[in-house]
Amino acid sequence: MSKLTRTFIAVDFDNPLIVERVQELQRRIQESGAVIKAVEPQNLHITLWFLGELEQHRLDTVLREVREVRFKEFKVMVKGMGYFPGGGRVNVIWLGVEDPSGGFDTILDQLLGKLGRHGFRYDERGFTPHLTIGRVKRVKDRQRLLQTINELKDIQVGEQEVMELKVKKSTLTPRGPIYSDLLVVEAERQS
Repeated sequence: MSKLTRTFIAVDFDNPLIVERVQELQRRIQESGAVIKAVEPQNLHITLWFLGELEQHRLDTVLREVREVRFKEFKVMVKGMGYFPGGGRVNVIWLGVEDPSGGFDTILDQLLGKLGRHGFRYDERGFTPHLTIGRVKRVKDRQRLLQTINELKDIQVGEQEVMELKVKKSTLTPRGPIYSDLLVVEAERQS
């Protein structure tokens, strides 16, 4: 049996201001009555495409095609807090990401064309840029948690410059995932 690599395509969020604000928000959520698995600072990212467990030849195809993606650096705004799946159930807490220049669409359109012709299928729910900051393990005070999320629904977190697109490997461990870069594609600099 061939070895499988759990693979996704992402953009890392490493602006120190955003990382610091995310940590503050994670603390606030925990103080409001949720036991969460906070996303570690080095793991903050937006997933553009989760590809799942890939055999080596499929991974090689992904690496070859993503290497050819071209995009100019662009800025996105991190603002607003929400949660999945909705209603009274809180499984994942996220921050919204606004992309006024359409940079993510530029990248995703290329990925859909390049990987689609090799039989890769994109999630039918489509792409909504969001930055996951925590996965809820248990809720001690649901009303207080929902009230806190509602209070933070319009929060301004900061701006992230997108200068790299990455193909990442995810190794699942009992302590949480470990991500490593398999490929880094740099943006073309704005003149």
